[in-house]
Amino acid sequence: MAQDAGGAVPSADASTAPAARTLDKVEVTGSRIKRAEVEGPSPVVVITAEDIKKQGYSTVAEALQTLTQFNGDVVGGEFNASSTQPDASFLNLRGLGVGYQLILLNGKRMTEYAASSGAASTGVSVGSIPAVVVERIEVLNGGASAIYGSDAVAGVVNIVTRDNWDGTHLRIRGGTTSHGGGDTGQLQFSGGKTWERGNVTYAFEQLNREPVFSWQRGNIIRTGMNAPGNAGTDRPTFGLDSALMDGGYNDYYWLDSSGQLVYAGDLDPAAAAAALEHTCRNMGNNYFPMYGSSSSTLPYSCGNANYYDGDTLANKYNKTSAYVSGHYRFSDALEGYGQLLVQRSRSEAAHRTSMYLYNAGSAYDVNIGQFEYWRALDPNDIGGAPMRLWNETTLSANVGVRGTLAERFDWDASLSLSRDEMKSSWKQLITDRVNRYLFGERVGEVDGAPLYRIDPTVLFGIITPQQYTAMTDTLHNRNLSQTSQAQLVVSGPLLTLPAGEVEMAAVLEASHSKYELGPDRRSVSTYQGADRTFNFTGVAGGGPRDRYGAGVEFRVPLLQRLVANVAGRWDKYDDISDVGDATTWQASLEWRPLDSLLLRASRQTSFMAPNIMWLYGEPVTNYDDYVTNYYQCRLDGLDLTTTAGLTRCGTDYHQGAWYVEGGNNRRLHEETATSNGLGIVWDISQGLSLSADYWDIKLKGKSQYLDTATLMNENANCLLGKRVDGTAVDPASAACAIYLDYVKRDAAGNVTEYFLDAINQAGIRTSGVDASLRYAWDGGRWGSFNVNAGYSRTLRYDVQVAAGDPWQDYMGCSYSSTYSCGSQPLAFRSRTNWTLGWNREDWSGSVYGYRNGARVNYQATGYLPSYVQWNASLSKKITDNVRLGVDVTNLFDQYGPKDSTMTWYPFYQNIYGIQGRAVYVNLDIDF
Repeated sequence: MAQDAGGAVPSADASTAPAARTLDKVEVTGSRIKRAEVEGPSPVVVITAEDIKKQGYSTVAEALQTLTQFNGDVVGGEFNASSTQPDASFLNLRGLGVGYQLILLNGKRMTEYAASSGAASTGVSVGSIPAVVVERIEVLNGGASAIYGSDAVAGVVNIVTRDNWDGTHLRIRGGTTSHGGGDTGQLQFSGGKTWERGNVTYAFEQLNREPVFSWQRGNIIRTGMNAPGNAGTDRPTFGLDSALMDGGYNDYYWLDSSGQLVYAGDLDPAAAAAALEHTCRNMGNNYFPMYGSSSSTLPYSCGNANYYDGDTLANKYNKTSAYVSGHYRFSDALEGYGQLLVQRSRSEAAHRTSMYLYNAGSAYDVNIGQFEYWRALDPNDIGGAPMRLWNETTLSANVGVRGTLAERFDWDASLSLSRDEMKSSWKQLITDRVNRYLFGERVGEVDGAPLYRIDPTVLFGIITPQQYTAMTDTLHNRNLSQTSQAQLVVSGPLLTLPAGEVEMAAVLEASHSKYELGPDRRSVSTYQGADRTFNFTGVAGGGPRDRYGAGVEFRVPLLQRLVANVAGRWDKYDDISDVGDATTWQASLEWRPLDSLLLRASRQTSFMAPNIMWLYGEPVTNYDDYVTNYYQCRLDGLDLTTTAGLTRCGTDYHQGAWYVEGGNNRRLHEETATSNGLGIVWDISQGLSLSADYWDIKLKGKSQYLDTATLMNENANCLLGKRVDGTAVDPASAACAIYLDYVKRDAAGNVTEYFLDAINQAGIRTSGVDASLRYAWDGGRWGSFNVNAGYSRTLRYDVQVAAGDPWQDYMGCSYSSTYSCGSQPLAFRSRTNWTLGWNREDWSGSVYGYRNGARVNYQATGYLPSYVQWNASLSKKITDNVRLGVDVTNLFDQYGPKDSTMTWYPFYQNIYGIQGRAVYVNLDIDF
């Protein structure tokens, strides 16, 4: 059926039993045909509820993040932190992206996460699935669109909930981290009752977790004067700068000791530096003269390194979940069933968009003319970092009937609903209040821009909590994502051949999805009222998508030990995209030359429909006051391969520009993929099994969303015909046609306007290998032992931006758009995990570990070393019904390797996780 997860630990009873290789016919992820063999044509990894406990984790997301196949660039340790997607826990198998694996709950599609950080961000989150309801998680590695339809490109994850069991169980869990924050309390209550004609199963979970702030992880997330560039020097270089400049960005205005503005260009350097220092002291205790580099003789601006002090590295959340499942057998040939899962969650996180002030667009002063002003606020001055609150309600319901037809075929008809509603509120800066406080009332206009009589003591004065609050108002957002589906599946033996029965399965599906983003009306870009939001633009939009599908698959015994599997499917999409319909197919072979040996091979096609938010998100028009003009930096000879060159570029060559993001993207079409697999499974002995699989995927039409930094760097590369490291770039390439078209410049090279949107790249090709080992043995009086291990390695990851362009090797890319590709799809080239489990009488223990292989550093100049984390669990049965245990995650309190090329906050690659050691105590009681 499916191989145990590398690192999965069987239960105490199972660990002592002989390894069984056959079972009653059941449906396994990757096929709708029920079969009795444990292993099939495609590798499937299984994580059980017991595995999650043995690994020491509290949630489904934490357990999935250590999958060896999960090597995409959203791996983030135990916690997720975001001021826009607070509870999102996304998967990224094979590094293809968040949406490229199909997420199922009991075989039914889950709806997309309802919160969007912009027009570019949607996906299915597993954060809404409480651990208490999980029986097992099946992870199919490989394409499966011929079985399931869209999204099954890198794999399929099917979360199977508890069902059909007797008893009552209570679990109480509590713990904290060694460095503070992250205090966790978890209460799980579950039970069930069976009788002759049916059963009911129920569960409840309450999970509360406190936040982790950046100041609580000063050992890795360094801010303030302890940050690199500030510690141990009288010439600090790290901080967000605050300044007032003339409209042409020629020089600065500072405040002299009499409270009057002075222009640095009219002063000698020493006098200008003195005025700058006085200005910084006047702004607050944590503002300081900041230098462009450690070798600079004079400061250039006022810096504040405490801006990030209130960052929530891990959000606070409280989750309440309830679940009920039931079956009722009307007759021997007809059964009804249903499941209902509801979760309410409340999350809090810092919201930094309300901590930065500037003039949005052109502005003039009666004395100094056109000016540009910006200021980073200190959370310590304004009463703490602003917090954003989310209230999320998720619902998953599934009802159906199933039975037998002509005593030959099984049939299953069902209706399902998956719904996610997200409401949020927070204090946000309001444009007219900010302008009135900073610049005063308008006294006129210049070419349509406001004219002020500014008070420099306000621009460079302390902002109190009361003054800050007066500039804000409460915003309210509501988002909704919903998918409903009807499905009919028929399966059974079709005919008999000399080698055995031909099995078949057929499916008919119809679904309706809708996505709605309802931001506060004052935050949308089209709102022109004086009370519109400042430094925050909400994404509005939404729309429907209807999907229809029909598929069939066959399992054909060609010889006694050779089986072929073939499948085909047709899907029709009804939305505003250019998708229309798609046809996919799948073929595989299973050869068992020996009872203990399986050789398997497969080839399949798959497809991915365009992200629904990219289709329906309304265009966002906004002003970016800090666009770094890399083109002009390089024209003027700055070496952007050096920290000094990059710092000066960001300091002296930034400008403001209007941009348009997203907007009913009808140009997107479906992405198509072809994947292959070749593998072996060998049961060497009764307790020892090995597997190894090679895989490759070629994806065409990959959708990619452009970000500002990547766009500006690639635009500069195309204009200059080379990258910063000297690598040649063809300005006439199809990729450059895109990058040049999306940025508009004036004759002097200044950016006047730019566009951000999703594009269909030409494609991606990637390949790799997976391997697993399982070994169980009886240690006699020492107890029973088992070892499980998994390994995945990516051998190749190439990207082609546009048709006709050369393929680029992205294995060595970092996510720095300045130093490298601007995209790092692979978090790690390899991942390994392992578990040693032990059971002896009333005692049970396990040691779980995982290893992340080498990772490209930020500047793509080398590789960071591998990272290993260990977890440990130990428990004892106190009475027949009570078990007491302790879990320690990150046993040796290890953090990811230091990246010396990362010269800006957070100075640490969060992908390694920020929790550190955590200790939990568990009490399990059976009634």
